[in-house]
Amino acid sequence: MSTELQRKATQIGVWSAIAGGAVGFALGMIFAPKRGPDARRRIAYQIQRAAKEAGDAVRRYAGSSTVSEARKNRDAMVADAQAQADHIRDDIDALLEELRKQSSTSRSSSDTE
Repeated sequence: MSTELQRKATQIGVWSAIAGGAVGFALGMIFAPKRGPDARRRIAYQIQRAAKEAGDAVRRYAGSSTVSEARKNRDAMVADAQAQADHIRDDIDALLEELRKQSSTSRSSSDTE
């Protein structure tokens, strides 16, 4: 079976499971011993949450096989920014160490006077 057919079969299976779960959940909520408005509110909330999670899962699945040019650029920019931040941090640490040495030297010379 080709990769494309496997991916389509997986997508159909995922959407079928999500749709079946949503229908089953909705029917369960409808026949649950709750007032109508409460049940509808709970159904709406659960459907929104399930749709968001399903969308996130599909995006992760679809995005895992290909790396877009934007993602490559983003990763390169983040790595560059981290390198620059590390360099700046090292420079600041070196300057602070120099200031500490100068401060301790100036205190030592003032104590001997």
